[in-house]
Amino acid sequence: MSDAVISVRDLSKRFKLYRDPWDRVLEWLTFGRIIRHESFWALQGINLEVKKGECVGVIGVNGAGKTTLLKILSRALYPTAGQFEVKGRVVSLLELGTGFHPELTGRQNIFQSARLLGFPEAYVRAGLPAILDFAGIGEFIDRPVKQYSSGMFVRLAFSLFAHLEPDVYIVDEALSVGDIFFQQKCFERFRELRRQGCTILLVSHDTEAITHLCDRAILLSGGKLASDGDAAMVVHDYFALMGQSMAGAAPRSARPGEVRAATSQLGDIPDGVRRQLDGPFPGVHADAGIRSTEIVGFAVSGSKEEPAWIGPSGETRHFWYLIEARESVEDLNVGIHFYDRRGILVYATGTASRGLVLPPLRQGQRLLCCVSVTLTIQAGEYTLVPQTGGLTGGSPEPGLLHDRLESLPPVVVTRRHFDRITPFYGMVDLATDFAWAQER
Repeated sequence: MSDAVISVRDLSKRFKLYRDPWDRVLEWLTFGRIIRHESFWALQGINLEVKKGECVGVIGVNGAGKTTLLKILSRALYPTAGQFEVKGRVVSLLELGTGFHPELTGRQNIFQSARLLGFPEAYVRAGLPAILDFAGIGEFIDRPVKQYSSGMFVRLAFSLFAHLEPDVYIVDEALSVGDIFFQQKCFERFRELRRQGCTILLVSHDTEAITHLCDRAILLSGGKLASDGDAAMVVHDYFALMGQSMAGAAPRSARPGEVRAATSQLGDIPDGVRRQLDGPFPGVHADAGIRSTEIVGFAVSGSKEEPAWIGPSGETRHFWYLIEARESVEDLNVGIHFYDRRGILVYATGTASRGLVLPPLRQGQRLLCCVSVTLTIQAGEYTLVPQTGGLTGGSPEPGLLHDRLESLPPVVVTRRHFDRITPFYGMVDLATDFAWAQER
């Protein structure tokens, strides 16, 4: 094992699935000579290291193995194969309120739960004012928790766990509790824990939380480690695996007329766009992707045909993809993501999510695709990530990332030339109207 706080080597976990409880009894009575179960591998060959003070996000579709991994690291489950080590005192938020007794008051449950986790009473008493202030449930702290609303219950549970300050936090979907104001307090508390050097392993379907809070992320798919690296880039892979397959399933089950084949509406390609597509490549290909299709040319244009990486808010930008098939592809999906300077996703779309079916490609064939986006967003710099992927024919398996471009120049959005005052505040310019009538 290395010096990492969390170290995982070739970790695998198998569950035995029985159709009938008596099948388990039969196996036990025959000492395993008669096999009546099916094996399900929730995890297969996971390798992972988390250093002290790191915050690592864990993402993936439902059933990918995220919770199983966290339960093993929390020692609630044991692996079938492989090794793992977690150094220091660990607190696991796998299910908020676990260990709370309904007949005890909130205050009594705080001390009892902390005692079960190995924290002395004096330590809890010193932190009790901060816990109570964070929970904000007032006089209910001295009433039995069976009288609490569900919101009050999770607020108290999260407040307790968020103020225990262990060496390692293992957290499963704990940032979605309470109303929006309490969620903002939860995010700020996690930022404070990071500043204090706490090591955090966070599972969440909230990709913005993963991008904003985590140093890096891992993506699990079918019990295997599909991606590990920068949080924003792993989120891209997550969209390719999860978002594309879900978008691809809808068109195939939609009512007639809801899905339309993508037909060529490009007409003559401007000479300036052709020069960009044939010229120096503006970005680099990501390490991720199976390269069933590859983006071999990329261009950006505005109302004119020349390169347009800079333009005013509210103007349309055309993003041109020249795609070449490395093998036959029946289910191509072309998408684009926009991120602000903080790495927060501003907007993402794809042909599948728009109900468009692109024509199949044979090996060696090329397709020119244009994605036109009206950038009604606040002035600033935005990074974009174009990508191609597959939808696996609408099967329940995740879609596959083919290719993704990184390190492209930023798209610079400027203020509109006619703006004498700021026309809107925030990130996006939503369609808005005002009406009034003067009354006597």
